[in-house]
Amino acid sequence: MALTMRPAGLSSGIDKDRADYTVFCGEWNIGRIYEVRGGPEHLRWFWALHFPSKPESLRTDNRVATLEAAKAEFEASWRQWLAWAKLSESGAE
Repeated sequence: MALTMRPAGLSSGIDKDRADYTVFCGEWNIGRIYEVRGGPEHLRWFWALHFPSKPESLRTDNRVATLEAAKAEFEASWRQWLAWAKLSESGAE
């Protein structure tokens, strides 16, 4: 099952126009990707997987320069987590 992004709707006030997405696998909320205001350009996008249990070697968050890089790192980490958890995307529905 493909990962999908939906507007998170969590920002308010000055940040209400900031790009902010919840990432889903099917109907499971598995993480978030959003634009960071301020700071260096190479750290503009933050991504995070939402899992309480993980192997030590799995990165579950990072800051990167572009939305495309955030999506790619997020998906790579998701696939690593699925392998560690011995699940397939169809089993994660």
